[in-house]
Amino acid sequence: MNGLVRFGPDVEWINGGMDPVSCFLNRFDYTVNPARCSRFYPVIRKYFPNLKDGYLEPGYSGIRPKLSGPGQPPSDFVIQAEDIHGVPGLINLFGIESPGLTSSLAIAEHIVSRYL
Repeated sequence: MNGLVRFGPDVEWINGGMDPVSCFLNRFDYTVNPARCSRFYPVIRKYFPNLKDGYLEPGYSGIRPKLSGPGQPPSDFVIQAEDIHGVPGLINLFGIESPGLTSSLAIAEHIVSRYL
């Protein structure tokens, strides 16, 4: 990755119900607080023990929909096809996080074998 290493993602829960009138671009502050990096150093030093203080830089932020909220156990991902939502040809894949991302090829094979 251009000589760089990335760590993350990190989660910061935001407060706010879904208001269909407001726009995500205008509703939330997407700046990353560089002070949050201090929590990463001890964990990253397990892999890179010579990492010096001040070497981490925040990357980017965005909205990552979750199936479970703060304090709840993680939920498994959800696959919905026409038999659930009634829209022909549409297959929804919700909440696929790690290890689901690691399993993306197996998930794709499942989708092809079952729905296509």
